[in-house]
Amino acid sequence: MNLDISKAIAPKSDQINADDLISGPRTITVTGVKPVDDENRKVAINFAGDEGRPYKPCKSMLRVLARAWGLDPFQWVGKSMALFLDEKVRFGGAEVGGIRISHLSHIEKSITM
Repeated sequence: MNLDISKAIAPKSDQINADDLISGPRTITVTGVKPVDDENRKVAINFAGDEGRPYKPCKSMLRVLARAWGLDPFQWVGKSMALFLDEKVRFGGAEVGGIRISHLSHIEKSITM
């Protein structure tokens, strides 16, 4: 018998967060982008299967997306990215873990940042 505990360990949040990636990386395809009135997060990226919990990239990951896909986030729809848990991400001086992007679709050449 197989028992999937993914729903039991899912964090309660209005967005995906690092804990959602404990079991491994996840590739998402953008279905929409909207501004967010949040002091720390400015953009919410909806994706196929997000169950109403968008990806809200930190500023450094938003810069990666802008560099790779351009400054118009509405052009990101239909493109994919691989997200992973980086346990070394620090916040307030402590390692708390965070979401990082490892791969992007629709880029013509390697990008170094």
